[in-house]
Amino acid sequence: MTDPTPPAFLEAVQSYLAGREAQFNYEALVHTFTDIERFHRWAGYMDRLRPLDGARVLSSGCGAGGSLLAYSDAGAALVEGVEVDAQFAHMARSRVADVEGVEVHELAPEARLPIPDRSVDLIESMDVIEHVPDDERYLRELRRVLAPGGIILVVTPNRIWPVEQHLGIAGPPWLPIGLADTIFGLLALLPGLSADRRQKYRELRGMRTQNMSMWRLRRLAKRLDLHMTVLHRTDDPGDPLPVDDPRAEQLLRTWWGKYVAPVKSLAVTFERRS
Repeated sequence: MTDPTPPAFLEAVQSYLAGREAQFNYEALVHTFTDIERFHRWAGYMDRLRPLDGARVLSSGCGAGGSLLAYSDAGAALVEGVEVDAQFAHMARSRVADVEGVEVHELAPEARLPIPDRSVDLIESMDVIEHVPDDERYLRELRRVLAPGGIILVVTPNRIWPVEQHLGIAGPPWLPIGLADTIFGLLALLPGLSADRRQKYRELRGMRTQNMSMWRLRRLAKRLDLHMTVLHRTDDPGDPLPVDDPRAEQLLRTWWGKYVAPVKSLAVTFERRS
């Protein structure tokens, strides 16, 4: 198994987080950058949906590169990561520099992927689509490079869940993004707030560009002629899907309930029809 924390990668992480030691989510950030266990669980989950052995895999929004190592360890022949943040791309490159068959591309947010049409077997998009400028254009480009029989995994916060999951603030997902950014930006000016609360309110602006719902994902699938499948938790303790209230999960399994189930995150796959 590949070393998930080579020295060059740890140096890049420490450089990125320098000066943030007192930040409310510092320890969580360190764990997010260095942990790889969750990526191995996702790779195992996806291998059951579409065998990874010998596959070409794309991680759209590869962050610090943990998913790239997991898919390589799972037997993928070629693993490519795309990242729009220059510092994250640097971290990912430093992490996989010595791993054969793994590449990292740094691209502008709406740039065309440097990948041929219909060539990728599995595409992973984890907590990305809510940040893109144009969700339909983004998904259309992923569809372009997807091979027949391949799948796109999309995991994104559910706007029905009232808490903004990146920052833990109640309220923003139920409001239009511009309005939420304005309201909480003003709330950050109120006296008496804790430093952590004030910082969270300020960081909300620009955190998301899309409020994603199951209705919206379904509409995108229809527009792009993709077959959408809703993913559900199983009794497997290694299942990487977020834990939800059993009643919400049960509602998610019904035809109409999946559109209103108050689950924290949405997890679906898209498959090309042609």
